[in-house]
Amino acid sequence: MVRASTGNRRADILDAAIDLVAGAGLRGLTHRAVDAAVGLSEGSTSAYFRTRAALLNAVVARLDERIGADVDELAAETAQHPGDPVHAVAHTMKLLDRWLSDPAPLAARLELSLESSRRPELGEAMTAWRTAFDALVARIISDVGLARAGERASLVTACLDGLLFRALTGASVDEDGGVPMLDPDTRADVVEQARFLLTSLLVSAHLLDTTEGPLPGNLPRPGGVC
Repeated sequence: MVRASTGNRRADILDAAIDLVAGAGLRGLTHRAVDAAVGLSEGSTSAYFRTRAALLNAVVARLDERIGADVDELAAETAQHPGDPVHAVAHTMKLLDRWLSDPAPLAARLELSLESSRRPELGEAMTAWRTAFDALVARIISDVGLARAGERASLVTACLDGLLFRALTGASVDEDGGVPMLDPDTRADVVEQARFLLTSLLVSAHLLDTTEGPLPGNLPRPGGVC
């Protein structure tokens, strides 16, 4: 898959690097490979990022910028409809579908997550967007009157991470550019699974917060975050 230019060479280089990490893992991230992916003369990427470490740090920052911008957009949209979980879930599903339509940033994030655990300098940028997403989900939960919003938000985002990880491990590779791709049916299935997950968690949280006594089937009341 050949990406359209952003009009910013530095951004084009980093977006190509993200695609390389997504398709070939960290072993595929070299200055020469990025030059070839963007169609630049050899040495062009080195002019921007002298070392592989500098390139890797910039890739992580670019990932945070791209994913973080999507989270900020969702936060702004849902803030216009506080206390409306139907609206919040619908727009969250739109974002997930958009991410799954171009899953390279998500796949690259998974590749880089373990690397960031070994390289603390990558950690802050790798977790910045996740912190913002947790805060967004916590606000949505709090706006509908549910308790322990922060704990429940962490549970929601962890479950979504699991769905996305499972989907990406089954993705095919685009032979044109080595980027993982999901077919439309798989994308639709994942989005519906995520919708069911979010709705179920909200409903169960509401049930736990507003009822007393035994739960259906005499299930014990959880002492954790459910």
